[in-house]
Amino acid sequence: MSLILSTCETMLEGKRPFRVFLITPEFKANGGREQLSALLINGLRIVTDDQLEVYQLSRPDKSISVIERIIGRIDGITSSVEKNLVRRLLNDSPDCVFVDGSNLGRLARVLKNANVKVPIVTFYHNVEARFFFDALRASPSLRAIGVLISNTIAERWATYYSDIRVMLNDRDSQQLAKVHGRQGTDFLPMVVPDFYYIGAAKMERPLIEKYALFVGGSFYANVEGLAWYAENIALHSPIPTIVIGRGMEAHRVRLEQWGGLCVIGEVDDLAPWYAHAQIVVAPILSGSGMKTKTAEAFMHGKPIVGTPEAFVGFRLGWTNQLKVCKEPAQFLNALQNAAKIEAGYDHSLRVHYEKYHSEKALRSRLTQLLQPILRSNEFHNTPLVKEI
Repeated sequence: MSLILSTCETMLEGKRPFRVFLITPEFKANGGREQLSALLINGLRIVTDDQLEVYQLSRPDKSISVIERIIGRIDGITSSVEKNLVRRLLNDSPDCVFVDGSNLGRLARVLKNANVKVPIVTFYHNVEARFFFDALRASPSLRAIGVLISNTIAERWATYYSDIRVMLNDRDSQQLAKVHGRQGTDFLPMVVPDFYYIGAAKMERPLIEKYALFVGGSFYANVEGLAWYAENIALHSPIPTIVIGRGMEAHRVRLEQWGGLCVIGEVDDLAPWYAHAQIVVAPILSGSGMKTKTAEAFMHGKPIVGTPEAFVGFRLGWTNQLKVCKEPAQFLNALQNAAKIEAGYDHSLRVHYEKYHSEKALRSRLTQLLQPILRSNEFHNTPLVKEI
């Protein structure tokens, strides 16, 4: 029996199994957020000894009115879904409702107003108000304004009606307080699935020449950061930067116009690209939450050079393999040094991943997070944190 299950049994102290009811959106793709949600489901299933019920919302109906969206009926939430959930949870209450995303905050409000006496835990993948404000700034449109308004309102409800607010990092917790008046109450780590292949270094090199590597999909913060990097850094670098990620082909002309950068797009296997890269670059200028690409580089044991945003929420200062750069000259210095050595593998980075950003780390943290609910009934009537 695993340590996690043994811990869970100790927590239960002979009582009936601890049951979690998880509400999650339907996955649309396989990006960082979707991967984290899948790992969350698997982690909760393990720490509860399979006493997890997953309620997955259907993909949102595009015909939903603007008014419906503004009042928080987004990402699959409908009137019938609300009634179904209230009926289900009043008839057979679990020990905890776990809401996967502050964008689903309307459900926390509906359940509390219906007097569903179950502690509600909401996991914030981002501070959505900040995330969609940055998206609006990057690509202004009426639709982007509507998305910002609906998600901000939903997140406000998540913040006021959830008993436990779980953040990825302290920066997000502080932003939540600034926007919605309350901080987070707990933290979960950024976790990525373990795709490391120990034999990858012996695989055929994808390129003969040395290269730096960027991994990330066609997402506004990635494209914005890469455009800045291409114009100010890549064209001066002694080694080319390879860009891999779903949908990045659409930005090839824009990103390659300065030289020094090559957009590959989606590939079948990232392992050889990581294994033979001199260094991973993460020139991210904006965003929220934590960066999947940073945790992935840890997993593959690769050094990283990035902006401060790329490292938000991650531990720094324990290794010289993580270079935080605020100016193009700092990036260039790191790239020049990387070009002088052979591509390698740093085991300390891999160990760091296993300790803080692996599925095992997630299960351990989930166990700690659920303990107060097991030990107390105070969540049923009293919020954890007073209003600020």
